[in-house]
This record gives sequence, C-alpha cells and structure tokens, in this order.
Amino acid sequence: MEEREKRYYDTNEVADMLGVQASALRFWEKKFPHLQPKRDSRNRRRYTQEDIEVVKKIVHQRRDQMRTVEGARHQLNHRETAHNLINRLKRVRSFLEEIKGALEGNGQSDPRSGGQSRNDE
Repeated sequence: MEEREKRYYDTNEVADMLGVQASALRFWEKKFPHLQPKRDSRNRRRYTQEDIEVVKKIVHQRRDQMRTVEGARHQLNHRETAHNLINRLKRVRSFLEEIKGALEGNGQSDPRSGGQSRNDE
C-alpha cells in the first residue's frame, strides 16, 4: 500500500519519514498543543496526514529556522492566529457582500449618494 493511501501512521513511520527520533515526536506532543495524534485501542499513537504536516512545521522551525522549542511554539501559534484572522475576515467580507447585494437588489438608497436610490441614478 502506498503511503499516500494510508490514513494513519505509527510513530516510527513518521519518525523515519521526517528524519527525526521517535522520542522527539513524543516530546513535541507534550510541548506543542497543535500536535495531538489519535490513539488506538492499544494506546499507540496514530498520526494523520494533518498531524504529519504539523510535525513538518515543527521540524522546519527547529532544524531550518534554528528556533528553540519555545520559539517554534510561539511561531506556530502566531501563524495559526494569523490564519484564523484571515479566515474570519474573509467570512466578514462575504457577509458584507451579501448584505450589499441584498440592499442593491431591493433598491435601497446608497448612503454615499446623498440619500438617492440607486434606481434613481
């Protein structure tokens, strides 16, 4: 079976895949709230593709960016916060565009036109 088809990977598979020690994965699980692999009935960690992406980000921060665990955790939190903020702003924009469309469709006045209806223009 190809790796891309698998849903879950065990600790050693992920460690081999990313060139880290299995003990580092277990340590990072305690230090990074972003990394929470599921556990099976025998209490073995099972990493999803999303978990592996988090580990890749941690490895990048630690290995390539030379950050401490605290620095890497701070950077991941900052990125997550920024990502959440962007998504929130997109939802607000979409909502405002819906309101604008509804107002334009009902022939409501445009506050920028001095009280004139858009249909009067």
